[in-house]
Amino acid sequence: MDTTLLDQFLSQECTPYVKSLLEEALASASSANAHFHFNRFELTIGREDGMVLIEDVLDASDACAQRLSVEEFASSLKGCSAT
Repeated sequence: MDTTLLDQFLSQECTPYVKSLLEEALASASSANAHFHFNRFELTIGREDGMVLIEDVLDASDACAQRLSVEEFASSLKGCSAT
């Protein structure tokens, strides 16, 4: 069974620090997009379009990016154990 980039991001990058950083960005009232660089993934929170873009910087295939709503990302982030 293939895992999504979101699943991979949450399992590989979701440390307590990363989770806190992203929760703060999601709660921010700023109208600017937020862009983050992690070990394997780049993540952009699009304020204007309400979408989150997750990109796998180590994958050059067509499957290297996933777009999802800010709401879906926030909900998934809450379920992250951040261990």
